[in-house]
Amino acid sequence: MSNKEDALYRLLSNHIADSTNSAFLLIGTDYRIQWVSETARKLLFKDSPDMTGGTCAHALQGRVCTAQCLEARENFSGNGPFGPPCMEKEFGDYSIRNSILEENGDPVGLLKQIFPSEETDPATGFPRFESRGSWHATLAPTLSRIAETTIPILLVGETGTGKEVLAQRIHELSPRKNNPFVVLDLSVVPETLIDDALFGHARGAFTGATSDYTGKLLEADGGTLLLDELENIPLSIQAKLLRFLETGVVERIGQTKKHSIDVRVIAATNISPDKLLASGRLREDLFYRLRGMTITLPPLRDRREEIPLLIQTFRGNWSARHGRKAPAFSNNLINAFCQYHYPGNIRELRHLVDLCLSLSTDPVVTESTMPDPVREILTSQGGRHQLASLPLQFSQPPGNVDEAVAAVEKDMIQRVLAQHRGRVSEAARTLSMSRITLWRKMKKYDLDRRKSFPS
Repeated sequence: MSNKEDALYRLLSNHIADSTNSAFLLIGTDYRIQWVSETARKLLFKDSPDMTGGTCAHALQGRVCTAQCLEARENFSGNGPFGPPCMEKEFGDYSIRNSILEENGDPVGLLKQIFPSEETDPATGFPRFESRGSWHATLAPTLSRIAETTIPILLVGETGTGKEVLAQRIHELSPRKNNPFVVLDLSVVPETLIDDALFGHARGAFTGATSDYTGKLLEADGGTLLLDELENIPLSIQAKLLRFLETGVVERIGQTKKHSIDVRVIAATNISPDKLLASGRLREDLFYRLRGMTITLPPLRDRREEIPLLIQTFRGNWSARHGRKAPAFSNNLINAFCQYHYPGNIRELRHLVDLCLSLSTDPVVTESTMPDPVREILTSQGGRHQLASLPLQFSQPPGNVDEAVAAVEKDMIQRVLAQHRGRVSEAARTLSMSRITLWRKMKKYDLDRRKSFPS
């Protein structure tokens, strides 16, 4: 096969593989990785160098296999080099379909097709957040449409609500997905260095500038730049950033040469834009330039229906990281997690789930056996509210994650409404959600306070 044909074959293979929801790996009879689909690279090797050519035991151990083949290979039996350890159908929360490829009856490789848990996006390794009825499911159609455009996007939400994850999701859905996704967290860069971090500098531009620095804008050329914690950008830099957004031209500090680049800018803030404008911390012209579309991410306490789904996602991630099956969570423990207020939002939920999984010695974690550090947080003042006395009850076992999510939420709302005799305002306060959100969920579950809960 010529080099041109080989390149065309690999391009076609990647296109076909990446049009599915699976990750693919091709392993040769010498136990070296011959090909990795783009989806598999992002899911398994996101922060690692190119694993092509390396041994599968080294690359995959703790990810989708235990590498037991290193000890068991001499005991393999059958017609080919791939034995039982290579043909495992499950690892952690992953399902694996193995196909031995043959040429003239002789094995030439092993194709692994990896199915992540349904709650994880195989393109990014992040939670999919699109269970039926969830906030993300409602947003998903709009997200797909705006991802195809170059409209600037402003993400607004409390710390830990998943703004960076959502920004990367937009990038992965866009035509820019094969180009860089760059994040500049403006809260961790000293104010005096933000200009340099954004636009870069030339060697000798100032004392200590011993080499050229590209800057995040040039680094993101052709891709997407997320400006996180936008409220921390100095006014003196805002005019320069606005100029770039209007012209697409970058001029590095200490250099007269100008660079025309193509970058989609997504900005994120945990402060209301109205407050930023009123306080003078954000220029109006920059705000209107960045606000092509504003997406407000509700805090986790206002979308509790996603908590069971997120727990399953984090279990799958934990299992993949540690190379072993994660303990299961009982229904009563999931109910306890659904009652907590989550001032730290999704980030805090992930921390609590990881604590449970890491400290538990049982195959199933229950409300009575959860680790003390987690119990102290979930039962802290303001954590459980009045829901602690309302145990979860299923009329019948849920058949899948979506049904479990709906069952938890419907049961919780029914019981709290009954407790307050149908008074929506009081029920909303107990559930830590807005009245509008509660009305929406009552409509979703066909709950009529006047019929079931007379005042």
